[in-house]
Amino acid sequence: MKLPTFKYIEPKSIRRACHVLEEHGDEGQAIAGGTDLMMAWKNRLKVPEIVVDLASIPHLNHIRYSDKDGLRVGALVTLRRLASNPVVKEKYPALTQAALAVGTPQLQAMGTIGGNLCQDSLCAYYNRSPSSRQMLEPCHKMEGTVCHAVAGSKICWGTYCGDIAPTLLVLQARVTIAKGEGKEVFPLSQLYSADGKRPTSLKPGAIVTEIHVPSPAPRSGAIYLKFRLRRTIDYPLLGVATRLTMDSAGTICEDAAVALTAVERTPLLIKEAANARGKKLTDTVVEALAEAAYKQAHPLHNICGVTPEYRKEMVKVYVMSAITQTVQTVTQAGGAA
Repeated sequence: MKLPTFKYIEPKSIRRACHVLEEHGDEGQAIAGGTDLMMAWKNRLKVPEIVVDLASIPHLNHIRYSDKDGLRVGALVTLRRLASNPVVKEKYPALTQAALAVGTPQLQAMGTIGGNLCQDSLCAYYNRSPSSRQMLEPCHKMEGTVCHAVAGSKICWGTYCGDIAPTLLVLQARVTIAKGEGKEVFPLSQLYSADGKRPTSLKPGAIVTEIHVPSPAPRSGAIYLKFRLRRTIDYPLLGVATRLTMDSAGTICEDAAVALTAVERTPLLIKEAANARGKKLTDTVVEALAEAAYKQAHPLHNICGVTPEYRKEMVKVYVMSAITQTVQTVTQAGGAA
């Protein structure tokens, strides 16, 4: 399949890139690694008028850490480089797990953390080739009036299926967004719109430039588990990230966070995880967290191989397993993250 015809530029500054993208609106697209966009272009899911390559912009390819400021990662850092960084492996092993769970080694070598966070939603109808879509009525995302994932729905139910986002959510990450002359910093959760048609809240001319992750708290740990049919390539059928902070005795939970991916239009941060604070992580407490996650998960027929009903049941299994493994991680580390 051939790419569509478009104009191509390599701006040398963030300001220039933002200006061009704002000027062209929905007809302009930024590209970093391109692992998500290339197939979308070839399948004519997206046909940009102009492509803005961010690769030549300086100061977007850094990994820096300090105990005071935490981890700062430029949006153009590849997933492979992120996963192999010694500080990330030591301080944020769950982030290494998530990065190595994405696609294949080749995709990890090309894909960037910024691009992964901004990837498009996934739908069994929308992500088909043009020839296999032509027998169906255009969906909401193709400027139609139907949703093939949820019959009768007046909105798009394209599912968010990224591996990095849930891990960064439980790690309380923030993102820096460049917008023309200025920038804005906000929690990662605000990057997502819960709209299948336009999964991120980014307006034309806005670019993710940096991800900031706070330093891990003492006696804390995190983990990412991915449910999929094959060990590589596959999108997650379900992804679960957890983070726990325990007291000095290792018996009472001081803080907890749980996040899911591949089961909604946005990565899900389970607010009920806060209910575990100040409690022992008994079977009852853990089961309550798993039940809360289960109720908020709405997997659809967006990936072949396993039914949505089975994937929903696996939410409980994976949340309980992730919490158990996270406790073990904290305990084995002697209380260190």
